[in-house]
Amino acid sequence: MFENDAERRQSLEEASLTYDRVTEAYLDYGYSLVELPRLAVRERVGFVFRHLRRA
Repeated sequence: MFENDAERRQSLEEASLTYDRVTEAYLDYGYSLVELPRLAVRERVGFVFRHLRRA
């Protein structure tokens, strides 16, 4: 759920545009991106470790 706070000052629309531009820039420079799934912290950690083992 998206909520603005002291650290997150962009609107959802601005944040989406920023995400799109940053993603495009990384891809333009040849990076391979892996999206971190929206899961509980423990499950995200497991996802990262599994991905790193495959790399």
